[in-house]
This record gives sequence, C-alpha cells and structure tokens, in this order.
Amino acid sequence: MASPAGPGAAGGAAAAAAAPVPEATAAALRTVVSALECIMDLSATNEQRQAAHTVCEDFKENCPDCIECGLQLARKEYSAVVRHFGLQSVEHWIKYRWHEVNDTKRTALKRSALNLIYEGTNDILVEEQHIKDAVSRILVELIKREWPQLWENLFADFTQLCENGETQTELVLQVLLRLSEDIVRFQTVPQPRRKDLQQALTKAMSSIFSFFLYTLNGSLEKYRAKTDEEREKACRICRAILETLTGFVEWVPITHITDSGLLPLICSLLLDEKLCLAASECLLLIVGRKGRVSDRQPLMVLFSQEAMTVLLQAASNATEHITESSNFIFLKRLCEILLEIGKQLCTLWGSQHTEEQGQPPNFQMYLKALMAFTQHPSQSLRQMVYSMWHIFLRHELASKDPLFTEIMPTLIQCGTVCLHKVGFPSQQNSVSCEYSRMEFDTDEEFNVVLCNLRMSVVDSIRMMTLMVPKMTFSVASSWLKELLAKPIVVGTGADSDKGICNLSSPSFIAWDACSVFLEAVMSKVFLADAEMPKVEEGIDLLHSVLSYEMQDPLILSAVLSCISGLFPFLTFTPQTLPRVLARIFDAVVFNLPGQTKSTRSQAVKNVRVHACSILVKICKNYPELLLPEFQHLYNSVKQLDRDPEQLSQMEKIILIEALIIVSNQFHNFSRQSAFIEEVLQPVKQLWSSEEFIRAFSSPECFMSYVGLDQAAVEPSSADTCGINRSHITYCINTILAVIKRSKWPEDYTVAERGGFVVQGENGNFLRNPATPHVCPLLDNVIALLKTGCCLFKPESLKLRHPDFLKAYDLMEHDRLNILGIPPACVDNSDSLVYRHPLERMQNFITALFEHSFHILGNASSCLGVEIYSAPGLSKVIIENLIANYTLLHDYRARILIRNFLKLFIQHCPKEHHHDVAVPILRILCPETYQRLMGRWQVLNKRAEERAENDEEEDIDTQEVLEDHLVRHLTREYLDFLNLVLFGKNVSSEVKEEMPMDDGDLPNKGGANTTTSFKDLSDLGTVVMGLQDLYPSVIMCILTGFSWADTNVCHKCSLMLWPVCRQLVNQKEISPEAAQHCFMSVLSGLQLHGQHDACYSTLLHLAMTFYETLRKDFPVMTAVLQQIPGVDSKLIYELDEKILPKPGNDRKKKEIFKKIVANIVGKNIGQQFRRAAQYSNLPRLFLESRRPKQESLDEVEKDDMGLCELFSPSKVFD
Repeated sequence: MASPAGPGAAGGAAAAAAAPVPEATAAALRTVVSALECIMDLSATNEQRQAAHTVCEDFKENCPDCIECGLQLARKEYSAVVRHFGLQSVEHWIKYRWHEVNDTKRTALKRSALNLIYEGTNDILVEEQHIKDAVSRILVELIKREWPQLWENLFADFTQLCENGETQTELVLQVLLRLSEDIVRFQTVPQPRRKDLQQALTKAMSSIFSFFLYTLNGSLEKYRAKTDEEREKACRICRAILETLTGFVEWVPITHITDSGLLPLICSLLLDEKLCLAASECLLLIVGRKGRVSDRQPLMVLFSQEAMTVLLQAASNATEHITESSNFIFLKRLCEILLEIGKQLCTLWGSQHTEEQGQPPNFQMYLKALMAFTQHPSQSLRQMVYSMWHIFLRHELASKDPLFTEIMPTLIQCGTVCLHKVGFPSQQNSVSCEYSRMEFDTDEEFNVVLCNLRMSVVDSIRMMTLMVPKMTFSVASSWLKELLAKPIVVGTGADSDKGICNLSSPSFIAWDACSVFLEAVMSKVFLADAEMPKVEEGIDLLHSVLSYEMQDPLILSAVLSCISGLFPFLTFTPQTLPRVLARIFDAVVFNLPGQTKSTRSQAVKNVRVHACSILVKICKNYPELLLPEFQHLYNSVKQLDRDPEQLSQMEKIILIEALIIVSNQFHNFSRQSAFIEEVLQPVKQLWSSEEFIRAFSSPECFMSYVGLDQAAVEPSSADTCGINRSHITYCINTILAVIKRSKWPEDYTVAERGGFVVQGENGNFLRNPATPHVCPLLDNVIALLKTGCCLFKPESLKLRHPDFLKAYDLMEHDRLNILGIPPACVDNSDSLVYRHPLERMQNFITALFEHSFHILGNASSCLGVEIYSAPGLSKVIIENLIANYTLLHDYRARILIRNFLKLFIQHCPKEHHHDVAVPILRILCPETYQRLMGRWQVLNKRAEERAENDEEEDIDTQEVLEDHLVRHLTREYLDFLNLVLFGKNVSSEVKEEMPMDDGDLPNKGGANTTTSFKDLSDLGTVVMGLQDLYPSVIMCILTGFSWADTNVCHKCSLMLWPVCRQLVNQKEISPEAAQHCFMSVLSGLQLHGQHDACYSTLLHLAMTFYETLRKDFPVMTAVLQQIPGVDSKLIYELDEKILPKPGNDRKKKEIFKKIVANIVGKNIGQQFRRAAQYSNLPRLFLESRRPKQESLDEVEKDDMGLCELFSPSKVFD
C-alpha cells in the first residue's frame, strides 16, 4: 500500500471522543438506550416495543446530533446491541443525510471512522462479528463518497492502522472486501461514481495485492511459529485475507494473481487444517474466472506437478476426517476446483484465441484425481464429477487424447458401480449412506440426486460406446454372465423370510444396475464407427439369458430388461425369436404360488406388465422380423384371453397393441381392417349396447350405473358398479390403443398398392384401416364426455353419495406433482395393492376424461382427413363439449385443450378451416377469455388482501393448488392460441434472435435477446379476419400482460405484434385500439420488467409498436407523455429519429429505454428502497474521444494522379 506512517491520524480522533458530552446529547443517549432495552426485553408488550422502535427511527431520521450520539453509543462500555445501533445510526446518516453534513464535519467524521478501527472495538478474538461488520461499513460508505478525489491518503491511513495489530488489520481487510462487493459484485453505487471507484481501485491494485501478500506471509509465519492466543490471532488474519481475496480475484486482471505468486501460496494452504476451507473458496473463484479465452491461459499453471500433488494430498486429508461436516464441504470444494480446472482446459484445448494448447503436463495425474472423486462413496460427489466426464467425452480433441483413452476402461467400470441404487439416508446397506445423512434429510431429497447421477452415467456409457463399443459391450457381457452364475442374495427386509427380493436386496440392486448398463450400451453399439463386438458373443449372451430360470419377480423384471436390451442381436439369429417370445409369454403369465388374479402382489403385476411392454417394443422395433410369427402371437394372445382369471385389463390391451403393430406390416388395407374389426368386436358389442347408451344418456343414469350415487362397497369383488366401470375403462382403452397403433404404410407406393389411397373431392388421401370401425364408436365417446361434463352441474353434484363427495377431486399423485412435492420412496413390491373405494372412483373419473379426450385428439391426427369431412362435426363438438366446457374444473378444462383441441386444430385441413375450426373457436375463445379473467381477478384479489393485511403465515395449500392450476390452464390456452395463429406448437419453436445492444438491461446481468416475430398461419389469417372472433383472441393476449406470471407474459409478447400487424394491414385498428395495445405492453413492462427475459422482449415489442404506428397514430406520443417524470425532450428526439425513416437504430433504443425507465418494474427488494445521497465530485477519469482523422482528400488538396494511374486508357509497356 503506502509506506508506514505515525499514529497521529487516529490520535486526534481519540482525544475528540474523550471530550465531555453535552447534557442534551446525554439525554438523547439515555432515551435511545432505554428504547433499545425495551425492544430486547422479553416481557415488553407489542405496544411498548412498537413505541420503542418509533423512538429509534425518529432518532436516526431527525436527531441533529445523530453522528455524535451514534459515536457515543458505539463506545465499548455499552452492550453489543446498543453499540450496533449506534454504528448503524452513523451509517444511516452517511447514506441518507449526507447533504446535511458540511466539509468540516465530513473531515471530522473520517477521523472518527478511522478511530473506530484504531480503538473502537475489542480484541480480535473477543469482538462480535456484527460489530466488526458495522464498523467497516461506516468507513466503506465514507470511501464511496470521498475517495479518491477528497481522500488521497486513504491507503496510507490503512497502512498506519494495520501497524497497530491484528484487530485493526482484520477491520481494514473487511473494509476492502465490502468496498469491492459494493462496487463490483452488488453494484450498489451510482454508475458514474462506481466507474470512478472501480478505476481507482484497479489503479491501486498492485499495491493492494502487495499488501495482501505481505500480510498473509507475515501472518503465516506467526501462525506456524507461535502458540495459543498469538497463533489464533494470526489464523484469524489469514482467514480474513483469504475471505477478502474472494471479493477481488474474480475481476482483477489475471496478472495480479499469477505474477504475484498468489496461486502457489493459496494451493499450499489447502493442506492446512484450519485454513483449507477458506483457501478452497478463494481458489475456486480463481479457477472459475470467465472472460476472454486468452486471459485463462495462465490458469494452466495448476497442472504443474506441485499443484496437482497438493490437490490430491488435500483430498486425501479431507477423506481421512470425513465425519466432520466442514471436511466434507471442503472435499466438495476441491471437487469443484478440479471441475473448473477441467472446464478451463477444454475451453483452451484447440482454441484459436490462444497459443497452441494441447495435452497439459500432468494430465494423467489430473484424470486420476477426477477418477478418485468418481470412485468416492458420496453420490453427490459422483454426480458433480460426471458433468466433467461429459465435457471431456464431448470434446473433439480431449476425447481422443491417448491418456484419456487409457483411463476409459476404469471410467466404464466406475459406471457399473455408480448405477447401483444405494446410499439412501434411511438405510445401512452401503458406505454411501453415511455421506447421504450428512447432506440429505429425507430419502426423497436424496433420490433426486441419485436419479440425476444414474442419468449422467447412462449418458456417459452411451458416449463411450460410440467410441469403444467392443470395450463397453465386453464389460456388460462379463457383468451379466457374473450375475447369471451367482446365487440370489435376498438380504433383510420385507419378504426376506420367503426368499423373495425387495428393492433394497443386494441381488436386485445389482441386477437393476446391470440391466440399465446393458440397455445403455446396446442403444449405441451398432451406431459406432469403431471396432464392433463379435455378433456371436451377443447371440451367446442372449441364449444364456433366455436359459436363466428365475421365479423372483424383481429379478425376473431385470432379466426381461436384459432380454429387451439384447433384441438387436435377433436380426442375426431369427431362429431364436420363438425362444424369446416363449420367454416373454412365460413372464406375461408369471405368478407366485398361491396368488390369484385378485391377490397378485405389486411386484408380480409389474413383471407381467413389463413383459407385455417388452413385446410391444420388439414388435415396434422389428415388425418385419415379427411378421412371420404373427399367427403364433395371435393364437397365444387368443388362448390367454379365453381364461378370465389370467390377463388383467391392462395386460390384454397392451398385447392387442403388439398385434396391431405387427399387422401394420400386412400392407393390405382389407386384411388390416378385418383384423381391427375383429379386435374391436367385443368392444363394439359393449360400447354400442343399449345398456351403455342408456348409461351415457344423462348424468343421473351415469351416476347410478357407475355407483356415484350409492354407498361404497367393499370388497371390490362385490361391487357390481365396479364391474360397470371396468367395462367402460376397457372399451375406452381399447379404442385408444387401436387408434394410436393402427397405421398406413409410410411408402406412398406401397400404400397405393395396398389399397390405402382413396380418391376424395380435394385429391387423394390416405385412409387408416381403423377409420371405418372407430368412427361409429366416436358418437358414444362424445356422449360419454358430454355426460361427464354435466356431472359438475349443481343438480348433479347434489346426487353424489357422501362417500364420494371428493370423487371429482385431483388424484393425490397429481396434486403432489402440481405442488412440486416428490413422491415418497416406499417399497411396496411385496404388498397387495389396496385402493380405497373413493380412490378407485377418482381413478375412474380421471381416466374417463383423459383417455376419452385422447381418443378424440388421436382420431384427429391418426385417422386421416375423413374425420373432418363428417357432416355437422363442428356442431356436434360445440353442442356436446364446448357448450359444457365452463362446467369443468380448471385441471379438466386443461385436459380438453391439451389432449383434444390442440391435435384437432393442428391437423385440421385447410379446406375445413371455415366449416370446422372457426365455429369451434367462435365459442371457445370468448368463453376461455372470460374464464381466465375471472380466475385471475380472484388470484389478484387474494394477493392484494395478503399485502394489505401483511400476512406472514403460510398460505393455505388449497389456495396454492388453485393458483398453480390457473397458471397451468392459462399457459395451456396460450399455447393453443399459438397453435391457432402460427401453426405447429410454438413452445418448442420460439426462436430467440437479434441480440440486444449492450446495456439493454438496467444494471441487470445475463445475456439478452429480442425475439423475431413469426408470420401468421393460414388459420391465423382467417381468425384475424373475423371481426366476431379476433377481439377475444387479442384481448386475451393484451390482458395476459397484467397477470402475475412471467411465462404467460413471455408467451403473450411473442403473439401480440403479429396479430396487430395483421390488423394494421387490414386497416382495422383504430387510434384508440393502438393506444390500448401500447399501454398494455407498457403495463406489462411495469409489472414484469424486473425479469430479464421479459424486460428485453417487452422493450423490443414496445419499441416496435411505437416505431411502426407512431406515424399513423400520433396519439401514441400521448401515452409516453403520461409516464411519470418523463422528459418531453426525449420524446421529441425519438420522434425526430423515427418519423423520417423507421429502422433498427441503436440510438432510438437508447432514447426509448430512457423514456420508459421510470415505469420498468422492480423486484420487491428495490421498490421501496431509499436512494442514498452522494456528492457531485469531479470526474477523476474523463472519457477521451479519439480525434477524428482527416480523410486523404482533406489532407492532399492537389491532384495526386491516382485517377490517371487506374485509367483504362493507360497503356503499360
């Protein structure tokens, strides 16, 4: 810093502090102390405490001698509470009453602040941390207002203070840290003043870092040489320096860190037990620096032998004492340091912006360090490290490095370990459990990390399989063979006495991990360009798995997964297919001894459904291979279906799906149609029966048929209404399965040859073989949905039996999912699933709506254009569904839009826009707009009431649920409007383009872009051309800006301008409408401007509106003039630039941002923030503009002969 100076700077202040206190000041002090004691008194009443708070606030705001009193209260003889308030009072005066202080008083205040550091606190080991913090903040506030212009000798004063001992040194370090945070990290200083401070700080950085190193080295010497109290003081200073460095190392020029020898010194402290954590925090910020790529090159020094050795030794030391939480935190910091070093390496490796950076020295040691963390028992550490492995595996050069490829076998083996589901805090089956208990309170929290880890491992296995397929397959094969030869180890827990595994059994954990590993390998093994495994090995492995006999349901499920993973080898051995099918059908009918259809455990049910799903998978992936076996499959399913005690409803439907998928390979319309007719025959008999027609005819009949108006019946086998519900569910699911699985050939020539092409009025179209059989069934589907909607009429609600009053509520798992609550980790594999009658009824009602709307939606997308040609289609949908749309709860209304209307509108042919889509939209859009308006009014009213009442207690769970449901419905409907206006679902197609100019955000971080607006689709153009339809669309978009949901605001901002542009082109927008649209956008900017993404999009949208419409609608200027505190000159300047020639001009954006700056929304922490006061100091560093360089024509007045030199007539010899 500066050369040492004498103690005179603080001596005068000490004498001033010892002066006698006037009586008026003493009285004020007594009043404040009494008020503070009342506030902290447990026996004081609320009224007394409130009065005491008023006294304290009045003292800070109005006391003319606040500084003197505050300094008196800060004296060491008072309690910590009184001292802290006194220091706060001084800080408050400096921040908010600075203009009341004259120069003389400011000079005295600086002396007093220095004196507080000199002798205003107790010893470093005794003083409270919050007192130290308050003392440092006073000096920081003074520095922000005086330095460097009016306080040139600041660092000389600091040096003088530090010579007085560790107490003063620690306070000076805290001042530097807080100063750096306020200027750089938090940026709490006004921009011009902040720029001066940062430049002055940067200019003095060499001296500051010299001070850090000098103090750190001196304190380390004392720390290592002294004992007891002196050692502890030196340790405190070392920690304070490291903490202070965290405020600088992220932004100072890298040379201050690398050239000063700071990096090796910090690395060496990683081995110190008391300083390692602070050192790791500092080092992590250094290695994680962002910025220019060339500035990161010096960080490669960390690949030196010494640095790598220290990192490995530090990790080893922390692991030895891992039972201490601080050591585990330190271990995680070390892991993060290694990851950041690796990321910097991958950024530099092969970069064109730096010197040739290839394999760094000691790269092998670094990889071993990463591998050590990968092999660590902590699952969270493993999850962190795998992110680095992914970066290496995706890096074009690093992934091919010889040293990296050498370690790949070990990494593959680590994957086999990391896939094991172990480490739950409630269990004791692994060393990982001990680490999990240090980090997680519940199994649910841990399960999130474990699932992420397993996904990361699977991704890495897939990437390595593309690189070394033979190696990964060899590991998978060896692991599977090992498990096939091992006996089953059940372990402890449920069903262990029966010899059956549970979810925590060692054998099941191993089998589960192996099956996941094998499937990851097999998904990529035939896509790799490297040396492939021998096909014979795969076929032999498949035969070995097929020969493995297992009666444990959990293990059998894992075996089925392995068979599923090995399916690709079937193409090389078609003769094995019958064995595979036989094994699958054995699992389809799997049962444990003594179990029947009604008493099967959950694990058995899972195995059977798993086997059915695997059959669907093989049929879907290898339909040509399965085609010769179709008759065998058909006969097997038929035989199973004859036994009523064999297949469950779900199992039967999944098997039917598999048959339909294979039948698509017939490529013969008549044959496929005949087969589907056979499949649907039993459904048709039920679905078209008089019994069903009568049941679907009215809510009363339906409630009686399914038992909603009757008492709950137990057991379920005695519930005759339950059988009725089962029949309805079976029909719905079968119809849905047929619609989704039945396809026409993808090749048009094959389709034409097979009879799938039909001549229509508007040309040829493809016909689905299921269409003639499904279409007649859709009438009853619509009738069922109409009746289902009418269940919510008041008169129908009264008919419910008390046992089923909550039958229409959300299912519990759906409720938890909406609220973001993870499901409980429960092992129910051995239990018989029992559902309460109410739960069974809830499940039926939910499935009824979801699957029935799915039928209509998938019919629109799968059955072809014939659906839209049905006479009176829109009328049927309106009268039966849309007319009853308002009766549905929000979560069921969302299902109607998501499952049916989106697909229906998306696949509506252009020729049916007017007669099918538009009539539906005419009813749906106004009703939904009114519905959302009402819902958001309720939410806004609740928010206002909570704000007025200052409620701090938790909001009722039901209110939170309703809030989420309204938001979900709103977003779903806006996605639907996007689909109507722009074609396909834009939620995945929104393109962020046109980077905003620098400074688009008002002191906000993060990258920002504005959005390029899309063009309307054909249907969107039709909708915006209908005067009875487009108002409800555009009003919903405009009103969306006033709803407190940033997602909704973003969706609305993407849609507004295209629809308004269409209205402008149609000359259907009035000045009042243009003004209203513009005001809505500005109101959105006021409500959502605090969010970076919304701010950039809304600012661009508002600018587009004004720039485009200003010329035709001068009233737009009046809107801007209504902005509080707006400068009219800015509006005039903006108009001057816009009216002659609209365009993308940076200057226009800057002016517009200044105009709307006063209405941009702020977060709650900024809304009522009091502005701190600063003096207008002369600028220390003035911006110098480069002088304009004169052109050559201005310099050379005479003819230089350039024209003659390039003349075509010039002849050169």
